Parts: sequence; C-alpha cells; structure tokens
Amino acid sequence: MDYKPLIDKTIESLINQFHRKPHNFFNEHEFHAYCYHRFYRQKEFSKQYTTLDGRKTNILKPEYPSIKRFSRERLEVLRKEGSRGHYDLAFLNPKFIQNFKYYVVRNKNITYSHDGPDNLIAVIEFKYVTSHDCNFNHEVKYDLLKLGVANEAKNKYFLMFVNAPGKERDYFKEVTIPVDVNIRYVRIWEENGKKMFKDIDKTKVKGD
Repeated sequence: MDYKPLIDKTIESLINQFHRKPHNFFNEHEFHAYCYHRFYRQKEFSKQYTTLDGRKTNILKPEYPSIKRFSRERLEVLRKEGSRGHYDLAFLNPKFIQNFKYYVVRNKNITYSHDGPDNLIAVIEFKYVTSHDCNFNHEVKYDLLKLGVANEAKNKYFLMFVNAPGKERDYFKEVTIPVDVNIRYVRIWEENGKKMFKDIDKTKVKGD
C-alpha cells in the first residue's frame, strides 16, 4: 500500500482545522496530541501487525527513536557519543514489524536497532509556535538536520504552525533545507480585527 497520499490528505485536514479553529491549541503538547488523534482514527494507521516473535502493534508511533546520534547544541551528527533524537510521529513499515522481533521494532536499545532504508514509511516533526521566540530558529535547524539524515524513513515532513501575536520572525533564516524533506509553514494572525492566514510550501526542489 502507498501510504503517502493518505498522510498528505491528513496533513491538509490538520491545516484546515488550524485555519478554522486556531485557538483550540494552547501549547505544542496539545497540538501533538490532536495530530496523533487525527492519524490514529484512520484504520490504515491503527491496524495491528505481528512481530516475528508474536507481539502485536500498530504502525503509528509518537516519539520514535532515531538511529543517528546528535549534538543538539552544536547541530552535529555524532558517531558514538551524543544522544539519539526522537521523531514526533513515525509510521512503521508493516513489513518491518513482521520481519523483526519486537525489541528490534521498538528500537529502544540501539544495540538491537536495525538501520534499514525502508523501516519507516514516514516521519513527521511538528513545531507549534505561540510566541516569537528566537530559540525556535535553533530548533528548526535541529529538526531539519535530524530529518535530513533519517535514512530509515522513506518520506519526511516538517510542519510548522504559528499562532503568535507580534511581528513575524523568519524561522528559516540561514537554514539548510534538505532536498527530501516536505516542509509546510502555516501561520495565522489578526490584522485590524480580521483573521489572516498564510500557508507556504517550503519544500526544496532539486536544482533550486
């Protein structure tokens, strides 16, 4: 099954919901929970598959560990030292679940991790901005670094939603955008009592 069209359609529904009811979300945690709910309610993402040793699980996993290690502060990929990242939302390949034992699929202990190119159908990183904090620029760089080297994922998404008063910041200033990461920047604000909306696809096309 090709899951990408369904993932893309669900992302569009998230954007539409944010446009319609932006003040439903007080913080990023609440926004993450809502996004998980929108995906999980679809049978394709909640369907159970059985690991090689007989454990059943679904493909949708929040905070799923990366294979690579990073220095979050220095924005570097590291070999042995450093901490693994976590994807806000990962979609496991059913074949990955069925062909490996549970402890490999869970990917909790890096000793047993499997660095296969088709382990994950997709990974998503979310940013939900409620105040124009300069620290978000660093976090954007880190998330895009993490996605750029996520060789275990076939499709990669970075979704940034902004509902913050005041002057807009350029959160992508001096940011290297990987060519295989799908990026959406969605902002809502009020101007003279009127709701304003911006939706930009910042995906970099090869050759740009």
